[in-house]
Amino acid sequence: MTQLTLEDARRISDAALTAADQHGWLISVAIIDRHGNLVHFARQDGSTLASVVSSQSKAWTAAAVGVSTQDLQAAAQPGQAVYGLAHAGGPGRPMTAVPGAVPIRSADGDLVGAVGIGGAPAPSDDQLVAEAAAHWQSQ
Repeated sequence: MTQLTLEDARRISDAALTAADQHGWLISVAIIDRHGNLVHFARQDGSTLASVVSSQSKAWTAAAVGVSTQDLQAAAQPGQAVYGLAHAGGPGRPMTAVPGAVPIRSADGDLVGAVGIGGAPAPSDDQLVAEAAAHWQSQ
């Protein structure tokens, strides 16, 4: 995979939804390509409006910086390297260091996009679902 296709994005989304179903969580899933474009979005019935917005913001951030939002969390604290990250994306492209998104990489390690999850009970739960979805190609 050198480019994230719609078919790839649907499979990643399905993996995320399956992982959330196993826990009984209602989530939204956003798949963003390496250019920041939304390739695929899905939300489970009953998921919150906040999950719609947060999944996309998390995915956009992970695609823009090439690391998981969980890894950004410590660096985004006051006095740290990327403090103020939440204001860096500009209008319509908010960045976040809330866990729940991971980059999607090709077999060669090239960044092709990111998956973002919103709506699980805790950001760490969103992160678990995102990680499960990002590893879809190894299954």
